Amino acid sequence: MFEAVFKITALVNSDGQGQRVFRVSEREAPANDAEFLSRLATMYQQEVYTILRSGDDLTVAVRLDLPPREVERTVHLREDRLFEGEGMPQATADPLPYLREFYEPLMQQVEPGDVFTITFRVERP
Repeated sequence: MFEAVFKITALVNSDGQGQRVFRVSEREAPANDAEFLSRLATMYQQEVYTILRSGDDLTVAVRLDLPPREVERTVHLREDRLFEGEGMPQATADPLPYLREFYEPLMQQVEPGDVFTITFRVERP
């Protein structure tokens, strides 16, 4: 069995103007919502998608530290290179819009001081 895990953890802060920002590392500038979503999309496209093979399962897990909450969603890559998963209206070549619908609402619930983690896990039998 093969497993690869890609994770982004961010401390949620305020930018001084009341806007939420995500601090991923000390060296990088904090990211607003759109920039953080862009980083997630880039990580998915450049790192996660490139290793996926037919038959793989891709699980996206979202964790909020306070109060502790963790939810996840799994999609399966079929032989025809289409993804299918519970709650997906139809198989698709790009599951990212479906997955964003899952994790974006949780991003809206975070407040300064929260820790927000998104994990992409690829599993191959």
